[in-house]
Amino acid sequence: MTAALLERLIRIVIVDDNALERGTLRLILERFPNLKVLGEVGDGYAAIEMVVDFQPDVVLMNVRMPVLDGIEATRIISSQFPDTKVILFTMDLDKTYSEVAYQAGACQYITKDCSKEKLLYAIKECSPGQRMIAEHPLN
Repeated sequence: MTAALLERLIRIVIVDDNALERGTLRLILERFPNLKVLGEVGDGYAAIEMVVDFQPDVVLMNVRMPVLDGIEATRIISSQFPDTKVILFTMDLDKTYSEVAYQAGACQYITKDCSKEKLLYAIKECSPGQRMIAEHPLN
């Protein structure tokens, strides 16, 4: 799987209100030369600003955040920036949340305790030129 990711650079923004989780995700993703983390922010409004400024390929977005939650931020990003794909991630594996996430325009809905391989697979599937999977969340 990681060999397939090496085909092209994927630009990513990380959005989570927990600074430690953002930093951990950054460390994991930056180990792959084809993944470039453009920045990390702590709420949905800041995520929208990052998308406006940097036009990333993928946004990794936490669902529950203060100020503007991940579902509403995803709805705005998906409608205004269709080339930027959003992967929502959360601690809740709730079918209701996953349905709402997909309705908001999320490309994937994954749990924070997923494996590194599943996270990379989700990023690959949501990157431009890849097909989108919205039938089942990856867990």
